[in-house]
Amino acid sequence: MRTALRCLAAGSRCADYGRAGCGSAARNEAQALAVSPAEVMLVDLAFTTRDVAPPDRLAAWQELVSRVFIPLTVTPLGTSGGPAPFEAAVTARDLGGVRVWRVSGSPMSAERGSRHIRTAAVGDYLLAVHITGAAHASQDGREVDLGPGDFTLLDSARPYSIAFRAQDRFTHLIYQIPRASLDARRQAGWATALRVPFASAPGRLAFPYLRTLAARGGPRAGEAPGAAFTDIALDLVAGALRAVAGHHNGPPPPGAARIGELKTFALANLGDPSLSPRRVARASYISVRQLHRLFARKGLSFAAWVREQRLRRCRDDLADPRLHHLAISRIAERWGYRSQAHFTRAFSARFGVTPREFRRAPG
Repeated sequence: MRTALRCLAAGSRCADYGRAGCGSAARNEAQALAVSPAEVMLVDLAFTTRDVAPPDRLAAWQELVSRVFIPLTVTPLGTSGGPAPFEAAVTARDLGGVRVWRVSGSPMSAERGSRHIRTAAVGDYLLAVHITGAAHASQDGREVDLGPGDFTLLDSARPYSIAFRAQDRFTHLIYQIPRASLDARRQAGWATALRVPFASAPGRLAFPYLRTLAARGGPRAGEAPGAAFTDIALDLVAGALRAVAGHHNGPPPPGAARIGELKTFALANLGDPSLSPRRVARASYISVRQLHRLFARKGLSFAAWVREQRLRRCRDDLADPRLHHLAISRIAERWGYRSQAHFTRAFSARFGVTPREFRRAPG
């Protein structure tokens, strides 16, 4: 099974997954790549169980999902005509710091329980965008039914389940979003399992964009437009979640006003390299421990939030033709970076390209 997954990362297909294994050329290529689960996430991925012997398909799919996506328990679902052969396919690609998965297959359910989640796991947000068939998801005591064009948010740091039912096959998109990227726009952790209907105003704006961005012809990671287009998608998602949450939630969660004050002060001082939790806490007359506790309630650290804000503003400045005369080091300094080397490492890790490559790319 492990060899077959390496062949998948090398771009090969196994005719008899788990039995005959893969061809020697594919094995050699996979071994040369020294693929680890983390490295798999850096390359485009495509897999279908049609290349696997029927008795081994569910086990192959289960291992693939748990290794390159997140640990889950997958269960086939019978149809009115009785059980059908299990079938599933997935493609994945990176777009501007967000991982996009396109999943299709026969009816199945996926459950992420407490046993799948490490105690210290932060976890990404999962934007579940339904394309064909029907889906039913649950998290945090809420349940939501999804039809074509509907979407909802799930938090991989907490247990959830989703079931895909269809007469034949379903198709589903999953945007795997780093927590800081969405929380920088909206504290989304308490807006899980709320349906954004396709027929609603937010749905009519966001769904076509999300579907187009995920298409094979969309912008690819490493191109300058990729991160900008992804940011638009996240802005649309944050706005849609804000709209639907307003219909389901009463007063804002405890500490919302105070954390808003903290963020306002921090944003006004992003360019100061000495910005620290102690300074921000002192400005709001609270302790540093209380500041960290407020951010932790949102599943985010203060340092991660500040880093995301600085990187987004640096990226916006690098993309602005009016600032082309400014050196990259100067832009980094404007937003609080003392060291250009540190800025380059942080920017490359976040957006997949160096600041220089990003600025030079056609936009």
